[in-house]
Amino acid sequence: MSNYLQETIKCKGTKICSPFVREINGKEVIGYVSSGTGEVFAYSEGKHVPLTYTGGEPFGAVFDAHGKIHIADCAHGAILRADLANHSHQPGIVVKVYEEKPFRGPSSIAISPSNITYFTDSGPMGETTIEQPRGSVYCIAPNPSGGHILKPLAMECLAHPCAVAVSPNSKLVYVAEMMNNRILRFVQRPSGIYHMSVFHQFSGDLGPSCLACDTTGRIYVGSFDIAGGTDSTNGRIYILSPQGIIKNTLEVPGQEITGLCVEATHKLYVTEATTNSLHCISLDTIVK
Repeated sequence: MSNYLQETIKCKGTKICSPFVREINGKEVIGYVSSGTGEVFAYSEGKHVPLTYTGGEPFGAVFDAHGKIHIADCAHGAILRADLANHSHQPGIVVKVYEEKPFRGPSSIAISPSNITYFTDSGPMGETTIEQPRGSVYCIAPNPSGGHILKPLAMECLAHPCAVAVSPNSKLVYVAEMMNNRILRFVQRPSGIYHMSVFHQFSGDLGPSCLACDTTGRIYVGSFDIAGGTDSTNGRIYILSPQGIIKNTLEVPGQEITGLCVEATHKLYVTEATTNSLHCISLDTIVK
């Protein structure tokens, strides 16, 4: 593990998740979400700076091309947005209902290169289970007639969908369905019509908790397990080929992996809740 684990950063807040890399004010920063305190932080040059505060329980955050940060907040049951570029750090509601029915609690969010926002709606852990698979996946897409339209990709049929990622060509959407311990794949054909299939089935651990795609189409999967449930003290990250084949398995200290992101194909950032740490992994010798 020491061959690829470059740095471990102790984070602010509690129950950290959803790391991201972003240039802010001309500097590259590492961001992360503190779901326990409702804050989104940026880390740079040894300092942790709060970017925004939701007052709820954010589980995911992502920047769009215009410097606005979009947040999946489970406690508010909404997708929020803050315009940091215009010094508006207080997030406002983007959407919180579908056809007048409130969300259970958005748990992850991703924006595709084609500017479509995808998010999972699972509620807190235990809200959508194998016995009662009521989780959903939605997208917010540009409407040909103007504005945007909210529509489901999968409606109230999944067991705790808690992570979403988009392929670099925007054609494939991957979703982690934790309680069924598998990755689902959604493909568009024709445009705007999504077809769902099982991309990869795992075994062991509680299930996948986070996803990311790199520029080559590889998929990175963080596996979550409850700390103390097994003899192992490390968490696992799987690197899958675009065909769904496991190519590498990495380990980090702590079993409760809650988020990951990839910077091009050179670095992988991983958040782990029990240690409240963000791990930086070099991919130079792992993926070629």
